[in-house]
Amino acid sequence: MSPLLRRPTFEWFAVTVMCMVIVVLAALEGWLWRIDQSIYDSTLSAFMRPPSSDVVIIAIDDASLASLGRWPWSRRTHAALVDRAREAGARAMMMDLILDTPSRDDPEADQLLAEAMRRYGQVVLPVVQATTGAALTGETRPLPIFADAAAAIGHDHVEFDPDGVARSVYLWEGFGAARHPQLALALLRLVVPALQRAYAPVPAPVDDAGDRSQWMRTNWLRIPFSGTPGSYTHYSYQAVLNGKVSADALRGKILVVGATAAGLAESVLTPTSGLSRPMAGVEVQANIFDALRRGSTVGLLPSWVSAALAVTMVLTLMLILLYAEARTGFIAPFALGALAIVLSGVGLHLGGWWFGPAPAVLGCMLAYPLWSWRRLEFAQRYLDAELIALEREGTPPGHGPGEQEQAVVDGLEARIRIVRRVAQHQRDVRRFIADTLEHLPIGIVVIDQTNRVILHNERARHLLQAFRSDALLAALHALPWPAYVPMREGLPDLGGSKGARQFELSPDKKRHLLVSVSELIGDAAARSGRVIGLADVTLMHEAQRSREDTMHFLSHDLRAPLASILTLIEGYRGEPAAQVEQIPRIARYARSALDLADGLFRLVRAEGSDPKDFVELDLAGLVDSAADEVWPQAQARGIRIQVDTRDAEQEEAIVRGDFSLLRRAVINLLTNAIKYGAANSSVFLSLSAEGPDWVIRVRDQGAGIPAEALSRLFRRFSRIVDEGRDQPSGVGLGLLIVKTVAERHGGTVVVDSEPGKGCTFALRLPLRAVG
Repeated sequence: MSPLLRRPTFEWFAVTVMCMVIVVLAALEGWLWRIDQSIYDSTLSAFMRPPSSDVVIIAIDDASLASLGRWPWSRRTHAALVDRAREAGARAMMMDLILDTPSRDDPEADQLLAEAMRRYGQVVLPVVQATTGAALTGETRPLPIFADAAAAIGHDHVEFDPDGVARSVYLWEGFGAARHPQLALALLRLVVPALQRAYAPVPAPVDDAGDRSQWMRTNWLRIPFSGTPGSYTHYSYQAVLNGKVSADALRGKILVVGATAAGLAESVLTPTSGLSRPMAGVEVQANIFDALRRGSTVGLLPSWVSAALAVTMVLTLMLILLYAEARTGFIAPFALGALAIVLSGVGLHLGGWWFGPAPAVLGCMLAYPLWSWRRLEFAQRYLDAELIALEREGTPPGHGPGEQEQAVVDGLEARIRIVRRVAQHQRDVRRFIADTLEHLPIGIVVIDQTNRVILHNERARHLLQAFRSDALLAALHALPWPAYVPMREGLPDLGGSKGARQFELSPDKKRHLLVSVSELIGDAAARSGRVIGLADVTLMHEAQRSREDTMHFLSHDLRAPLASILTLIEGYRGEPAAQVEQIPRIARYARSALDLADGLFRLVRAEGSDPKDFVELDLAGLVDSAADEVWPQAQARGIRIQVDTRDAEQEEAIVRGDFSLLRRAVINLLTNAIKYGAANSSVFLSLSAEGPDWVIRVRDQGAGIPAEALSRLFRRFSRIVDEGRDQPSGVGLGLLIVKTVAERHGGTVVVDSEPGKGCTFALRLPLRAVG
């Protein structure tokens, strides 16, 4: 495995292990306890059970203080309340009042209250901690007279978490030994005797000589509060005492008596307080009693459970980030974090147990950005390397190097510049490739797997005479493919072979195409496309036909005079006089063979001339030289050659070319004019400038050329013979040589003829250099 592939795997393991270590420490060390408590409070508040209707709070409120006087009240007043509850048929009473000192002003009041409690037999009193300054020195119990009269006593303490919120209690507490049940538990054991053994057995009593050095606690649990402050039914103390609350409202109820007045009540914050509204201690005791009776207390799971869940969430998320797409990876941490919170909430309300989901949420929220950062870092390094490599690849042919840009410090701006340069480079390359394809000398048609034309160039459109994709495909289907070739969808099927097959096709009688077909291999499971190349080989066919014609004439016209020479020599052997008489005939045959060989040599030389070897030459001198060359032939027929080079006197007639070839072309035109012109006539030779060209014209005063014969003038071995005239000498290569020379020099040769008035040949040459 390459380092490029090993590095992301290593970083994935590193990020995973690091996140796991962090969440385990967070769970075991309680780093996120405040967040866990906030989640607990929110979850508890969202799904609160309604308070029990038989639990009623008798509140020592501000109205009672205004009616009954300042606190503390006479214990006669409390005795009257106890009697009132007994007479109304209340089921039990918890008096959350500290009765640890005797009444100084009215000693009989203590006896009256104790007797009232003894008559009722269902009163529970609290035990509180005794302190001296900040030191815990023991426990404060009710006076023996009250303790003996009460049905049960219990401690009224609640536990405060570090954030100052009361969420839990110890069911058993005491100085030296956890002997006292929680006040609400003591009331519950009184009201429901069947629960005497619930919430752990009662601890054995401790002897007075026992250890009283510290406050002991046991059976810790959390209390699911039934509602916000004020959720339970509240009756004012003075209203109950004065009979304003009917006996029916108290019958069968469990009465919880305690202070709620401002400045008197001991109020605490609870998970359901809301907006920091405290709950009176008496109502806290009502909530504890209700929760214990329902059996809906909350147990706190060990911290390793939270750690295990967090590790599971982190590992799951990291696997998702490793294999899933980016969108799923973005959603996954939020979904898994929410799942951890939902699991804790379900456990709280359905199972009565709680674990902190904050470490799991932290792991999800930490793993995603860390892994995304490492992936982005890796992607950035990879893209930087690729961009630099692309930038170093250079520019397309014909493009110079880009301008040097000013150096930048910002890494992002530097990358943007690299991307800009690379994008421009790719556009240049794509444009260069498109331009190259468009101007290829052969036609290209690319067909994809669905038999659609996806690419073509100008040469292909020209050769197939089609200019749209569908027309090109139809034209390819219409080609005369050989019958032996297997076809697929109208085109040759190569059977998946990697090589190319070539076919020579003739769409019509005038053109010949060399068609190459090769497979365009794409997906191995899909059908292959095809690349079709088109080359026009018509000129090659014409050249071959010309070679065949040349060989035919060589085999016939050249052999014929040579054979005649041999026949004449052999036929008159031994007859000197007869041999002398045959010498003119032998010379004529020899001259004919020489002319044929000379013409073929000149034609081959003209066809093989290279424009790179051309030099500057003066056409005026060339014309004069050609006229001098044919003067003897013209004199033999009494023909006058009139030369007109007046334009060359005003401007030098300079062109680039091959002097001997151009001279031979003019000589051939003059020779034809002399040969076909009328005896004792004139041949006019002129040189003139016309636009961007120099034009050499040769005009005779002969019979002219028939219109039907004009198309054969410049063919190989073609001669025009009029009826009633002797066949002219020559081999039919003169005008072909003229045409070849003109084309090799970038010019043209045309003829203008009218029967009975002679004909004019115009050799047109460009002023500028060719090649």
